[in-house]
Amino acid sequence: MRRFALIVRWLVCSMSAFAWLAGTQVGAQSPLLRTFSLEHTAADLQSTLPSNSVTHIAVLGSSIWIGTGKGLARSTDGGRNWENFAAVPQFASPGIFAVALSGDTVWTSTGYSRDVDGQSVQTGSGYTFSGNNGAAWTSRPQTLDDRGDSLVTYGINIVKFLPIVVNEQNVTFDLALYGGTVWIASWSSGLRRSTDNGATWKRTVLPSKIMSSIAPTDTLVNYKIDPRQDNNYLAFSVYPQNADTIWAGTAGGINRSVDGGLSWSKFTRATQREPILSDWVISISGQRIGTRTRIWTTNWPAEGANQQYGVSVTDDGGRTWKNFLHGIKAYDFAFRDSITYIATEEGIFRTSDGGASWAQSGSIIDQGTSERITVNKFFAVATLLDTLYCGSSEGLVKTVDTPGQPFGQHWEILRAFRPLDTPASSYAYPNPFSPKSETLRIHYSTGGSAAAVTIEVFDFGMNRIRTLIKDAQRSGDREHDEIWNGLTDGGQSLPNGVYFYRVSVSGRDPVWAKIMVLQ
Repeated sequence: MRRFALIVRWLVCSMSAFAWLAGTQVGAQSPLLRTFSLEHTAADLQSTLPSNSVTHIAVLGSSIWIGTGKGLARSTDGGRNWENFAAVPQFASPGIFAVALSGDTVWTSTGYSRDVDGQSVQTGSGYTFSGNNGAAWTSRPQTLDDRGDSLVTYGINIVKFLPIVVNEQNVTFDLALYGGTVWIASWSSGLRRSTDNGATWKRTVLPSKIMSSIAPTDTLVNYKIDPRQDNNYLAFSVYPQNADTIWAGTAGGINRSVDGGLSWSKFTRATQREPILSDWVISISGQRIGTRTRIWTTNWPAEGANQQYGVSVTDDGGRTWKNFLHGIKAYDFAFRDSITYIATEEGIFRTSDGGASWAQSGSIIDQGTSERITVNKFFAVATLLDTLYCGSSEGLVKTVDTPGQPFGQHWEILRAFRPLDTPASSYAYPNPFSPKSETLRIHYSTGGSAAAVTIEVFDFGMNRIRTLIKDAQRSGDREHDEIWNGLTDGGQSLPNGVYFYRVSVSGRDPVWAKIMVLQ
């Protein structure tokens, strides 16, 4: 989905860089951060979706909003047609890191990544929001401090923060809107809020890594905040349950406030009798069941013993937790009444009984087109009435979940592509192509009649390195895609560079085209 990799922030996302800057054992973030390109490498694709890598989905009313590495888009007809906002000049960069909706208000955080000394470094590029459902947009810069902005009054105390003065390692991973307040969860900037549409931002004082709670009435002696040394100030998720109850997930645990964000209690793996599964909390969502709210979190291993991937859930405000999907890396939640859907690296999971039993998506094949999803990793899920939408690196998929048509029985795959100019042409997308995070699709036609097809990939010296299909029978009633994972026939990865492929259709001259590989 991108290449310039949306990772230019203030803390580095590889294991070694993270340990150096934050002094923790939180692992590499690249699977979460999902590199976004600064350039529209496939801008010539006239398609329904702006990109096949769909990392965020938000639904309000009949509108479906998706965030991708190539911009924001909206559909009001269930995904058949899309309005693409990528060309709106207020979007500083096309990579969308978070989307939040409330009424006619839409907020996004944007960013990109690039290689710095051989490492992907993420950078926040700011915020773009609309108060009239996308008719007009306003931009705000990424939250930064002046070099002298280190002292914050907190009740009877003065708290000293490390000023965040550059956009590098300062990406906002989550946004939430409630009652005129915009909440943001950012890597090095921590948890902040604004009541004036982002003109100004107020820092949130959370418990340090050695504290289980904090309040303005506490006496804090020499309280200093440095996110390089305190995982609880590396923020990833925020969920306002109501005006008073705010939840925030960090690389150091779950934080809960019941007074609008002034005082906080912290829940960690090590400090509770029935604790969360692990302390790196990627996502927090609330499921309304009757008059109560069930809180779900996705958890990744962080600093400390007995930490593992999975999800945690509480029905009593965080006092006790139940843990599910042990060992499975999860990203996002969606709810419909008592049903919970979870996007993970092993497909979509569904439970209708609070985790007592689970269903899992299997093979995802579009019965109408025979297209298939070849990856198990899903980044985002959302529901619109009885339909579930799921975002992957290979497109947006949807399925109806009703008693008459159970979950996952029928799938529809929505992808970005353009029709071929002529039957004797071909193109590959995305191009340039990063095998680490994407699957390449070679798009071609048999010319209107069934034929045997062979597709081969060659290096710059015209040595054949991969045969994707050989004499495979393909129909003539539609255009086709074949996939390449960037490996040779022997399973070896390839260096960056230019490669060529040949589509040989029986009875026709072969078609040649070019692929750029950029890891």
